[in-house]
Amino acid sequence: MAGEHFERRDAIGQGVKGSLIMGGVGSIMSGVQNSLAKQNIGALGVLTRTGGTIAIFGMSNAMPTENAGD
Repeated sequence: MAGEHFERRDAIGQGVKGSLIMGGVGSIMSGVQNSLAKQNIGALGVLTRTGGTIAIFGMSNAMPTENAGD
């Protein structure tokens, strides 16, 4: 700890960037779930039927972790 120094980072910017990236991953996963469904859900099923997956992935970045971003 004696050799470490404080480095200022943009917490809001990093949080938004991470949430957008994970939201994109959630969108892909939601599309996969929609395409593998046995019944015909339709194109909007990505948002209506399996849209919770997008929200879960988007919020997963907001959970604090120790030494995040190092």
